[in-house]
Order: sequence, then C-alpha cells, then structure tokens
Amino acid sequence: MPRRAPRLLSARLTAGLALALAAPLAAAAACGGCADGEKPLVAAAPQPTRLDVAGRSVAVELALTNPQRTQGLMNRTHLDEDAGMLFIFPDDDTRRFWMHDTLIPLDIIFLEKDGTVINVADAKPGVEQPGYQSDRAARMVLELNAGWCQRHGLKPGDRIAVPVELLARAKP
Repeated sequence: MPRRAPRLLSARLTAGLALALAAPLAAAAACGGCADGEKPLVAAAPQPTRLDVAGRSVAVELALTNPQRTQGLMNRTHLDEDAGMLFIFPDDDTRRFWMHDTLIPLDIIFLEKDGTVINVADAKPGVEQPGYQSDRAARMVLELNAGWCQRHGLKPGDRIAVPVELLARAKP
C-alpha cells in the first residue's frame, strides 16, 4: 500500500507537468517553427478597445481597413449592450453607411477627427438605399445597438475620446 501513494502522486505530478507544458507547446506548434519576431500561423482574435462613451465604458471592435469596414457588423445576430464597432478612415469625408446583410438595428454615430458627434442615424436592418449619411465630413463612425444614444444621452456636439494613435492605424 505505501507504494501506491508515491505512484499516484507521481502520476498527478506527471499530468500536471503535461498540462503546464501544453499551452507553450501548442503556441510553438501554431508558430510552425517561427524565428524570433515572426508572426504565428494562427492569429489571436483582436481584443476590443474600450472607449468612454457618454460616461460608459464601451468595448469596440476596430474596422481599420477597407475589407474590415466593408464587413462591419454584417450577419451578426447579437451585440452586447455596451459593445460596438468603430470604423476609422484615413481621411475626412462625407460618410454613407448601408445595412446590407446587417441583421440588428443600430445607432450609427458619425464623428469628427476629434471625436465630436456630428449626427446619429437610426439604422434599420436591410436598408441599402439611400443609406445613412453624415451631415458633414467625418473621420470615424461608431455603431452601437439601436436606441443606445437615446438611453444614455449621447447627442450631436458631445465628444468621444478616441486615442490619436488609433487614427494613425487606419488604412485605405
């Protein structure tokens, strides 16, 4: 009987060691033998950026490239209350958004480069033409659940602090 206890302990230590090594080994396998500084073959999902919007912390996915901006929130069936998507463009221009394949109603908030709210559109699923447009040149667009702005008091003239380093990451 005394011999079984050490074997059981040894088996537990071996299992624990295997679990402890599993994550780093899986990461190394995903990298496929990457040299230092190379990116792994499997990219991690991007972490949402948090913005202070009308005194609330909102988790936003970033749309920084044309493919990301084109995809937007298409085909989503749910968006958490304090979550959304921030579209950042490399220039200021009149922005027109549509709701092609967008399944949830949204508030579309058009923003100047400094984060000032230009206007808010109440966007309905499936509306493609004429779409929803900024009242003047916008650099960013924030999409949140429909009614979010009314529930939390966000209106034209208010400001959302967007870190300037995010503006520099926008690609054509």
